[in-house]
Amino acid sequence: MAEKDTRIRRNVVSSLVYQIVLIVLSFLLPRLYLENFGSEVNGVLSTIKQIFVYMVLLEAGVGLATTQALYKKIGENDYQSASEVLSATNIYYRRTGIIYLAIVLLIAVVYAYVIPTSINRHVLFFIIILTAIPALFSYFVQAKYRILMEVDGRKYVINNSETVLQLTSNIAKILVLLLTDSLILIQLVYCILYIAQLSFLYFYAKRRYHWLQLKSKPDFNAISQKNSVLVHQLSGMVFNNTDVILISVLCDFKAVSVYAIYNIFFSQVQNFISSVVSSFTFALGQMFHKDREKFDKLYNAYETLYVMATFIVYTLMAVFLLPIIQIYTKGINDAEYTNRLLLILFVIMNLISNCKIPVNSVIEFAGDFKKTRSFAIWEMILNLSVSVVAIVFLGICGAILGTIVALVYRSIVTIYHTNKMVLNRKQFLTYKTLLLNVLVFLVVLAVFYVDSFSNYSFGKLLINGVVHSVWIIVLYVLTNFIFNKTAFKTVFEFYRGKKNQ
Repeated sequence: MAEKDTRIRRNVVSSLVYQIVLIVLSFLLPRLYLENFGSEVNGVLSTIKQIFVYMVLLEAGVGLATTQALYKKIGENDYQSASEVLSATNIYYRRTGIIYLAIVLLIAVVYAYVIPTSINRHVLFFIIILTAIPALFSYFVQAKYRILMEVDGRKYVINNSETVLQLTSNIAKILVLLLTDSLILIQLVYCILYIAQLSFLYFYAKRRYHWLQLKSKPDFNAISQKNSVLVHQLSGMVFNNTDVILISVLCDFKAVSVYAIYNIFFSQVQNFISSVVSSFTFALGQMFHKDREKFDKLYNAYETLYVMATFIVYTLMAVFLLPIIQIYTKGINDAEYTNRLLLILFVIMNLISNCKIPVNSVIEFAGDFKKTRSFAIWEMILNLSVSVVAIVFLGICGAILGTIVALVYRSIVTIYHTNKMVLNRKQFLTYKTLLLNVLVFLVVLAVFYVDSFSNYSFGKLLINGVVHSVWIIVLYVLTNFIFNKTAFKTVFEFYRGKKNQ
């Protein structure tokens, strides 16, 4: 248990360091792209990036099904069974790699030689190929080891290697961009460094998990839910990435650039939250199967504190992000980047999406992918249908409105299934937590709307941000403490018990 606690601490610290580095670096390149190439090129590159995120769907079902299958086996040190699961996963990944290669070639031809853009056709073709190479390496060599490391609680090794990757690759890309303006060379540098990082993880896992035998008899039954998992992952991809594709088709690449700039800020926060949560979910996943009584007690505290923290983060973004975007896009005049409605819709969308993560995690722990598959299907249908219609009338804001409608449906059915079918408790506990934080959110927005600090200088914005953030955070903490003392008491008792061990 002490070793597991150490891994959690290392995971959390490494996640924080990695996300801080990523956040700082992620804002440099888009700004340089805007200055050197303009909004259209930035929109084209953002669209291609989102297409490749969709390509992850080829392995998403197998990856998550493997993760769920390994929780119990790794928790019980059943290494033979774990080897059999990963043997089956390895076979699927190799098949996926071949399919991935064929699709990449098709996308490269279509985007480079069929769809008109301002980027040289041959340049765009090789950019797409170079973007795909690291994923091919992962499918054939490294991906199954990464899954095993995450289930075993060694996410900190992955985080540390990715921190180094982001530092070296972003610095190299910026230097190339400043010296040559070569898009191919920029992508080539990243490709080489990415493969180096994947190679490091491969050799680390080979040394650490000497018991792993990928030639063991494959246990395909253990990951038999891969197709049901794929439906869930597809729904998630539609939520995260369809907007850019639809905007590029129904609007233009400049509109994509505007959306992408807002999405930079929200995606970095989302990555930060996901990275921190993944630092300890391996322990919750194992506890779900080994000690349900303890899990149920800790889950209530986890849900309460997670929802509170999520509302704090996105409330601060609602109040202070618009002037930051204005500062970030200052001097870029080929597209309108100040959009108040777009910002508030982004906030609402991310609040709903993130607040269902705790209940969604329980479904993953329980392996209820098949039972909840219809939820994901209807979410996709709602998202795509409402988004297409709304974009026609509202432009880029319509894309997010469609996603919000779908998320509301998915949240309602997921909360019901998790509480009633898995945890055997009242839904009211989840809704009570959500309602309390929604009320605080509305109070803050009644005091400050999204443009209250519009066009402030960075120094003035920083001072106001520090001052007002304090009382906003205190208001959230006090409200949640008053109405859910049990959650805070559980956390206090848990850490006091750890300290006395």
